[in-house]
Amino acid sequence: MDRDNWESKKYWIGLNMVLGVGKTLCHRLVKALGSPKNVFHASRRQLMEVERVGDKIARQILDFDLELNLKREFQLAERRNVRIMTIADPEYPFLLKSIHDPPPVIYYKGNFLDDQSVPLAVVGTRKATSYGRMATEKLCTALSEMGICIVSGMARGIDTIAHQSALNLGNPTVAVFGCGLEYTYPPESGSLRRQIEEQGAVISEFPMSTKPDRNNFPARNRVISGLSHGTLVVEAGEKSGALITAQFALEQGREVFAVPGNIYASESRGTHALIKMGAKLTDSPEAVVEDLSNSVVNLLKERKNKVFESVELNPKEEHLMSLMSVQEQHIDRVIENSYLSPAEVSATLVTLELKGVIRQTDGKMFFMNPSDVY
Repeated sequence: MDRDNWESKKYWIGLNMVLGVGKTLCHRLVKALGSPKNVFHASRRQLMEVERVGDKIARQILDFDLELNLKREFQLAERRNVRIMTIADPEYPFLLKSIHDPPPVIYYKGNFLDDQSVPLAVVGTRKATSYGRMATEKLCTALSEMGICIVSGMARGIDTIAHQSALNLGNPTVAVFGCGLEYTYPPESGSLRRQIEEQGAVISEFPMSTKPDRNNFPARNRVISGLSHGTLVVEAGEKSGALITAQFALEQGREVFAVPGNIYASESRGTHALIKMGAKLTDSPEAVVEDLSNSVVNLLKERKNKVFESVELNPKEEHLMSLMSVQEQHIDRVIENSYLSPAEVSATLVTLELKGVIRQTDGKMFFMNPSDVY
């Protein structure tokens, strides 16, 4: 990081590191005193004139060794190849900036979201059932193929499956940490973290050396929802962090989607409660996309057109594509509806599959690639 860039960021980074100064108070201090630099140059009296700033917090700010702490922080970030963004930077995500208490500082490694990204949060229980794992994989695979960037928290269970579904396609995904990027949590997820860093990004609002702490995760959850156009909950118990994320999404004015499950399973109680409260019942990727804004849907269409603009279809291929849908159908049905010979249909389906516009599953079942729908 060059010196000028560091100078413009350091007061934000320092204020974000001061013990006792949370996100809301950080913004209140900057608003009252004009800039984070002014906060560090303020007197005790000036600091205590700011709402919710008492003697203890004023003393923490006054006693904070800015240069020493920033030197350590910069060394840690440099060692881990972590970049730092502040809310004053033009590349700061617009969706996140619009929430009530956006992180003043974001640490990230990898390729972060840009203005062409369509982020969607996918969260759920750490104790996923076989149904939940299957639903997460199928939905996230289809959504990722459509051009949606999966955002989650890299927790065990649903979060991990959501990330992995995007990674398996070679697509980006974003993991939001509840600790500093000096740590990996859960600790067994080192390999997953490295994959995410290569194809997407890991991010945190916490200073580099912040250890994983249960009190950090609700704050992490608001960032997951705040980064995203909506939040999809796959499985969640009655008292689940995923429900906290959904609640943040509602407060932030974002869409909430919930996958229905077994009415007798405890892991479905949270999602069913969300549906009763008005969350969109989600049984397909289309159920998510159709509730996103027109501008987002248009962006997905543009992305899809760029991907497939080089795919040329002959008349026979176009004819079979007109018969395909996102619902699986057996080859015999395709033959029946096409009025072509079995050999012609079989050969044409092979070429369409090679071109990436249809997919085949077990039992000679074919369906349109979801990314070809929008």
